[in-house]
Amino acid sequence: MTLDDPRTSRLAFAGVAALTVLTWYALPDAVRSRRARAVIKAGLLGVSAAGAAMIPQVFPEARRLKPGPGIDLPGPALAALAVGATAVATAGTMWFEKVIYACGERKRARGVRCAHTRAAAAMALATGAAAVVDWTKLARKVTET
Repeated sequence: MTLDDPRTSRLAFAGVAALTVLTWYALPDAVRSRRARAVIKAGLLGVSAAGAAMIPQVFPEARRLKPGPGIDLPGPALAALAVGATAVATAGTMWFEKVIYACGERKRARGVRCAHTRAAAAMALATGAAAVVDWTKLARKVTET
């Protein structure tokens, strides 16, 4: 098995994605310094960016997908929509991060060891499972039936 094999590259992609998520969310259990966590998370963002750049190679069939009908909006409205969607996604992500971290800290205060790790493992498994699925094949099956 080489990384040229689509199944192998998808499994490697899923493994790296799952390990990145596990590390990101379990980090407070291993590193107490906020500054050190920030540095490590900056590195994990680099890993995520590299992973995003690999998506066309890992899922080559996605390149053959035909885009649906476009949205016929003037340029400023389209830009406003993009900025608004980005703002909502960013705010939602920040809220989710704070909720997950606060939940782990409450568990830690109750004396639970590795309080962040259980949730991190669950999210990592979900991420890895989502990365393994061949979404284009699944979409084709759904649209054919």
